[in-house]
Amino acid sequence: MSDMKIGQLAKASGVKTDTVRYYETLKLIEPAGRTRSGYRVYDEAAVDRITFIRRSKSLGFKLSEITSLLELQTSQTASCEDMLLRTKAKIKEAEENIQYLKRMRNALESLAADCPGGAQPLTECPILDYLAASTIEMNNK
Repeated sequence: MSDMKIGQLAKASGVKTDTVRYYETLKLIEPAGRTRSGYRVYDEAAVDRITFIRRSKSLGFKLSEITSLLELQTSQTASCEDMLLRTKAKIKEAEENIQYLKRMRNALESLAADCPGGAQPLTECPILDYLAASTIEMNNK
């Protein structure tokens, strides 16, 4: 399908039209041209590019990083090593996020274990006490 209007591009790409417009403002995609009446039209390359963006996002890449990946993809001098370095950095970031989430889970489990539950009044709730305290760190829990 060539010469798609924005709604058709959005449907073909599995995103909303607002997403297409947003990607366009970030210069992640560009219209292939305009109709005589001034509507922007897009080609299959725009569908491919949005697919690339969606897949990159699903792997945790931020839009600013995706801009760099798109530049890398079209570079005449980039190598697999360039992509590998970015991927390893994303793996390291994911590992750090996993560690953070584990600490969060442990803190929540500890708080849940300390809570008597049931019909106790909220004034007896250690979870609310923890949330209201200004000096307790989550990492210490």
